[in-house]
Amino acid sequence: MIKDKRPQIEQPVTQTPQEKQIIIPEEYQKNPFVEMYQAVKRTLLTLRENPENPLSPPFFKTIAIDNGQYLRIIRDRNLEMEVTFPAIFVHFVNVRYLVQQQRIGEGRATMRIRFVLNNLNSSDPDKECEPFEVFQRINVAIQDAKNREPAINERCNLTYFDMPQTTNMLQAYWIDYEVWFREISAWKYRDWLERYLVIPPFTNHSDAPQHDNNHHGDHPNPKYQEVTGYVPSVEQENKEEGDDLQRKSPQ
Repeated sequence: MIKDKRPQIEQPVTQTPQEKQIIIPEEYQKNPFVEMYQAVKRTLLTLRENPENPLSPPFFKTIAIDNGQYLRIIRDRNLEMEVTFPAIFVHFVNVRYLVQQQRIGEGRATMRIRFVLNNLNSSDPDKECEPFEVFQRINVAIQDAKNREPAINERCNLTYFDMPQTTNMLQAYWIDYEVWFREISAWKYRDWLERYLVIPPFTNHSDAPQHDNNHHGDHPNPKYQEVTGYVPSVEQENKEEGDDLQRKSPQ
């Protein structure tokens, strides 16, 4: 049996109808409160039981949005039996939007961080001041997170710190931060296809031949003069002088 030894020529790849579809952009909008809460949650998870050992378990066992758990915990009868302590709850209060025309979508709010420790002997001399140390660790962690968390890097200033008088045998405190937020929107594409674009004569397929899937090769047109519109001034002046000499020469 004789086999054909001629090299096989690769056929150009044709685009499918799916690749030729028109991509319609859609708007993608981020919620500033979700971004701030997630940023604070990631920051609080960096606090460890042993500050000297980053591999120790997280200090706070529960981090959640405050929808009433804090008030139910500090009542005479604790109704939040499923909360694991130490716990911390984040609550946004006094949310207000700016009305200036040049600051549409910007606003201010108070981010209230409430934390509850699980020290039943909260009145002992060696435990009664522990919440102040925890408060300092929380504030330092949030201030350090401004370098890596865009949601809180514009403004997140400490404004208030307090402790309730009735804590139901637990140590409950809260911290208030003044935060500035901004609604951010962008455009994203659905079912988009990646393509490599060449703009002759500045770029061509020979610059990245591995991406020339359709075997277009280099495009000879347009030329530099066609794209830029620049005309050499010296050649143009010589040409005009030659035309003047031809007009002045006798017939």
